[in-house]
Amino acid sequence: MKDYYDLTERGRRNRMRAIAWKALERWPFDVTSMRAMSDATNGVFRLDTTDGDRFAMRVSLGPPIGHTPDETRSEAEWLHALAEQSSVPVPDPVPTVDGEYVVVESAEGVPNERPCSIYTWLDGPILADRIDRRSMEAYGAAMAHLHEQALSFQPSASFTASSFDSVYPYDDPFVLFETVGDDLLPQARRALFQEAFTVVDAAIRDLERSEPMRITHADLHVWNAKIHRGRVGVFDFEDMLWGWPVQDIGTALYYLWSRDDFDDLCDHFRTGYETVAPWPDPGAQVDTFIAGRTLVMANDVVIVPEWRDEAPALFERGERRIRDMLMRIGS
Repeated sequence: MKDYYDLTERGRRNRMRAIAWKALERWPFDVTSMRAMSDATNGVFRLDTTDGDRFAMRVSLGPPIGHTPDETRSEAEWLHALAEQSSVPVPDPVPTVDGEYVVVESAEGVPNERPCSIYTWLDGPILADRIDRRSMEAYGAAMAHLHEQALSFQPSASFTASSFDSVYPYDDPFVLFETVGDDLLPQARRALFQEAFTVVDAAIRDLERSEPMRITHADLHVWNAKIHRGRVGVFDFEDMLWGWPVQDIGTALYYLWSRDDFDDLCDHFRTGYETVAPWPDPGAQVDTFIAGRTLVMANDVVIVPEWRDEAPALFERGERRIRDMLMRIGS
C-alpha cells in the first residue's frame, strides 16, 4: 500500500473518509452525504442528514504530532461552555449515543489513531473571503467576547491544554535552530530568527508578571472564522492554549501582514475589540507575537510531514515578516 504522505490530496481524503464512516456509527445520525471540506492536516467533513440537519465532523491528526483524545475532549468542554454562555456563534460539540464527545478510530494506510468529533454547523462564508473594515470590527469584537468569557470559565478537573509560556508552546520539539540547515536558515536569517526568539521570550516573561493566564483560541485566523448577518462566528478550537489575550491577537493578525491595508485592518480590529473589552497591548506586544507566530510556523513546517514542500517559501516570507516586526517594535 502506498505511503500516506506520498498520496495526492484526494488519496488522503479517501483514506480519512474511511475513518469518518467507521466513527460515525457511534452517533445517532442518518447521514445522506459526507462532503470533504479540508484535508490539509485534519480531515473535515460536512454531514447532511435525512432530517435536513448539517454537522461538521473532524478527523484529527492525532498524536504524536496532533492532539490527544483528552485534549480534544477538553476542547469540546470549552466549546460547550461558550455555546451556552457567550454571544459568539461557535460549533457546539455533539455527543455520541454513549454521551462521549470523542471517538478514536484507525484505518489501514492512515498513520496514527485519529480522534473523531462532530459539531453543530456554523453558518456563513469564511471570514477570509469577506475582509473589510466592518468585518474586521466584528472579528475584533468576537475575539474580545471569547477573552471575556475565558475570565469566568471554570474547567473540569480533567481539562487539559498546553500553556503559551514559551516561544513554542506545543508538545512537539522545537528544532528550528538545531536541525534546520543553511538551505533554510542561512547565517543572516538564522541570526534574525534568533533575535526574534529572544524578544518574544522576554515579552512572555513580562506577561507572566502582569496577570494570570486564561484559556485562548490560539489559532483564530480569518480561515477559522465565519461571518453571518454581521456577526463573526469562530471554529477550530483544537490549538487552544492557556495564555494571554495579546498573544491571541498577535496570532490572528499574523495572517494579514502581507496585505497592503494591514495597518488599517488592524485599527478596525482594535476598534471592534474595544467595544467589548480594553485593548490588552500596553506597547508593541502584538507586533512581537506576530513575530512569535512566524517562529512557530517555521518550526511546524519542518516537523509536520504534510507541510514539508512549503518550507522554502514559508522561511522566505518569515524572514521578511520578522524583519518588519522587529523594525516596528524598535528592536
